[in-house]
Amino acid sequence: MLMPALRDPALSRLAHSLLWPGFAGRTAPDWLRRALDHGLAGVVYFAQNLDPADPDQPRALSAEIHGRHPGALIGVDEEGGIVTRLEAAAGSSTPGNAVLGRLDDIDLTERVAAWTGRLVASAGIDVDLAPTVDVNADPRNPVIGVRSFGAEPDVVARHAAAAVRGIQSAGVAACPKHFPGHGDTVTDSHLAPATADVTLEQLHAVHLPPFRAAIEAGAKTLMTAHIRVPALGDAPATLNPTSLRLARDLGFDGVLITDAVDMAAIRGTVGSGPGAVGALAAGADLVCIGNPALNPQVGGERTDQVEFEEVLHAVYEALRSGALPVARAEEAAARLAELSAWRRDHGDDAERPAAFEGADLVARAATVVGDVRLGSASATVVDARTKRSVAVGEALDFFTVALRERMPVERVSLAGLDATAAAARAAAVAADRTEEVVLLVNQPQSSPFEAAVQEAVLAVRPDAVVVYAGWPAEGDVRAGRAVLALGASRASAVYVARVLSGSA
Repeated sequence: MLMPALRDPALSRLAHSLLWPGFAGRTAPDWLRRALDHGLAGVVYFAQNLDPADPDQPRALSAEIHGRHPGALIGVDEEGGIVTRLEAAAGSSTPGNAVLGRLDDIDLTERVAAWTGRLVASAGIDVDLAPTVDVNADPRNPVIGVRSFGAEPDVVARHAAAAVRGIQSAGVAACPKHFPGHGDTVTDSHLAPATADVTLEQLHAVHLPPFRAAIEAGAKTLMTAHIRVPALGDAPATLNPTSLRLARDLGFDGVLITDAVDMAAIRGTVGSGPGAVGALAAGADLVCIGNPALNPQVGGERTDQVEFEEVLHAVYEALRSGALPVARAEEAAARLAELSAWRRDHGDDAERPAAFEGADLVARAATVVGDVRLGSASATVVDARTKRSVAVGEALDFFTVALRERMPVERVSLAGLDATAAAARAAAVAADRTEEVVLLVNQPQSSPFEAAVQEAVLAVRPDAVVVYAGWPAEGDVRAGRAVLALGASRASAVYVARVLSGSA
């Protein structure tokens, strides 16, 4: 059942102006058009909004939204590497942060980020929810991994600044994330509450330097994390005034954007509506509501409208009751208006850039163990990669696509086998009946499933080539033939195919 009408027009418009929903479909639905008419802050694009077969469709959608509300801010998750929305069909042509951090060429990182900014601008999008500037301090981290520039704060800091400069050179607002640092966790906050159990000294020495560098580079926005940092208090950072005030203490005067409040760390604890109110009261300026495709039905209704109205009414009622001070909301709305004006002053009608040639960069950063050239005319690829996170999505197999351009390949996917033992047996059977075996994994160090499959395959086929697509655990490579690819983008896949086929 839809919520009743909001009676106070001024408070209704103020509440709308602070919210950033997702929506279903490739055109704006009626409820979204009405919300834009009421001053909605804007929208966030997810995969279901973008037609992979039509590169002109995102621009047309953006024009529709901006035509309805010229001040609306449109955002997208376009990190490059393993997280892409605008190159989702074929995979990102950029290599990703782990490769760039390993190469440690600041000018190169800025050029790649500028290319990404032009890609985003060409779709009529205003805010790129990138770069990820978390320091991947724990190699078991299931949500950051190769999205990070590295495990050393000085490396991440200088690349964070370069990426911000590059993205914003295209007139697109960059959004460093996930403040105050999601790199020292072993839980994905999309799926459950996560804790970074670090001291204040560790926070300032390791996790905050990249954000400070990004702020000094002029980052227009910053995204909060739903992680608990006990040294800052019990509440998740998104709802924690101490944490958000810390961003201001670092000199940030732009828009603080929440990570999506439909994530389990918020929705599964305090709830999306109260979470939105709590975030705004704590100092956030824009509430990202999230991706309605994650829960396709709520009581038989489209969840995009249901999710949005739940949060809208919670914020409106908090404004009406005084639980959320109007002055705090007006402060946030003013920052958003300033950002919208900056984008309109700096944006242009950029053409979609040609695909970036990222495979050669991966070649300079990846690690090869042993002779990985495939000796036979065909191979079997066993894909044991688990879904890393909601941010990344399912592990699409660009490796097999690239390898098939060079030789016949049979692919065996273990995606439907939830039981680790059954998956390990299936992988071993597949590996034992072919001349050449290529095993795809992400991070066995953080996935018991992948570790068990790797052990089973190597037990029957110690000559298998293992391709590690996730964060490398270089001291714990079990295979005698391996490629540590530092990602699973199209750029990484093309490089791996070249190496395995002997054409690198």
